[in-house]
Amino acid sequence: MFFKKLVAPGNKAPTKRLPKKPLRRDATSIEQFIVEEIEIGDVRSPVAAIPLPRAKSSAGWSSIKSALAYTGLWLLLITASLFARSLWPVDETRVLAVAWEMWTRNEFVVPYLNGELFARQPPLMPWLIHAGWGLLGVNDWWPRLLPALFALASLFVTGRLARLLWRDNLEISRFVPLVLLGTPLWAVYTSLALPDMLLAFFTLLGWWAVLIMWRHRDMRAFLLLGAALGLGALALGLVIYAYVLPVALLAPLWGRGLYPIVWKYWYADVTKANLLGLAILLLWLVPAAVHAGLPYALQWLSGSLIAARLDLLPAAQPWWWYLPWWPIVCLPWTIWPLLWLRLWHIRREPLSAGMNFCLIGTVATLVALSFIEVKQPQFLLPLAALFVSHLLLEESLGDVGQDTILGGMTIPIVVLGGVLAILPKLPRVEFLPGPLWELSPFVGIGIMIAGIALAWIPGREIRRRALDMIVAGVLLVVFATLGVGWLFEARFQ
Repeated sequence: MFFKKLVAPGNKAPTKRLPKKPLRRDATSIEQFIVEEIEIGDVRSPVAAIPLPRAKSSAGWSSIKSALAYTGLWLLLITASLFARSLWPVDETRVLAVAWEMWTRNEFVVPYLNGELFARQPPLMPWLIHAGWGLLGVNDWWPRLLPALFALASLFVTGRLARLLWRDNLEISRFVPLVLLGTPLWAVYTSLALPDMLLAFFTLLGWWAVLIMWRHRDMRAFLLLGAALGLGALALGLVIYAYVLPVALLAPLWGRGLYPIVWKYWYADVTKANLLGLAILLLWLVPAAVHAGLPYALQWLSGSLIAARLDLLPAAQPWWWYLPWWPIVCLPWTIWPLLWLRLWHIRREPLSAGMNFCLIGTVATLVALSFIEVKQPQFLLPLAALFVSHLLLEESLGDVGQDTILGGMTIPIVVLGGVLAILPKLPRVEFLPGPLWELSPFVGIGIMIAGIALAWIPGREIRRRALDMIVAGVLLVVFATLGVGWLFEARFQ
């Protein structure tokens, strides 16, 4: 009976175990070992076990296509900015004026403006402008292209962050630069001739160094972290510490349980990175104090503890400013119901280290920035892009909201149309554009009808929907740059 049970249909017949033979390290013994294992049935054919190189080449080609996609969108933004407008007052023209005055005075230690020392301008961007002028000649397009190049490099570094946070899903690392560039606020700052993108790049570089220390346990990464802190301070002031240090200091909260890290050595390396960053800053600040006097150095230090203010936008904001405005800063992702549906789906599940990194880094930094009068949330948008990309491309969430009405933009479009339809009947809000109150209600009704019709269109794959939103966001900024740029040119000529 036992033998019949073994040879019954659906069961494999027992194989005869071959006698053991002494192990030899020549080619014949290896071949014999493989043949015996195949006969016994313990392993598959060695040909099937060898990873196909086609998969690796396919992944490499996907990375190249992603890089070409976000580089092309970036190029579209920069081309529209360079050809549709000149430098806008007051902030962009001031940056160029400082660099020009330093150039004409042959002064490369401290910034000058209108013949006086200017403590509000850190020196790194004028230095880089001077380097470009020395190679390309004096022009007005290099100061505008320079921050955009740092913005493009920031997209690449953001992808490297995703690669370290989610090593088992490299699709996120290829997609997150597109999500970041498709966020309109980031796209706007990409085309501005301001040092903000320099600080954004060095902030990302600091986060990258922290993740290298965590993922690879390579404590030499403190050199990269120190360089990012020092150069970031020279780019836009000591405010970079408010963006980088919370992530480094709170590493036991988001990085625990995955890799055994001796935290006393971790904090020792973070301390060494801070000392290195301070040393880089002092390489300029000490000569500046000797050249311009100690009061200038103290004034620069006190002013660099807060984020650089823009004269074009209101500077002073209350401490609770981020609470209502952060969802607006992260548009269009915060109005996509699919993301909220997936976030609700995983509310009781343990979060990955990558999700914890994004959440803890964002919350801790926003709390620190709430005590600073000037509010500049654009430097935290890469963390939001990482969070959104994970929700979109996480394999375990692939079926959540895929075929529901919440998977598209029908509901936000219908709500937008309804608001525009009743807006002329509502009290006037000062900070919103006046033409909104002059629109016909039929405009809002038409948008509502379009949103309802969108629900009947066969749904596309989630990645395709996200790409449509990314391209739409970039084109929106491009058209706004063209329209507003021509309007400003006619006004200031």
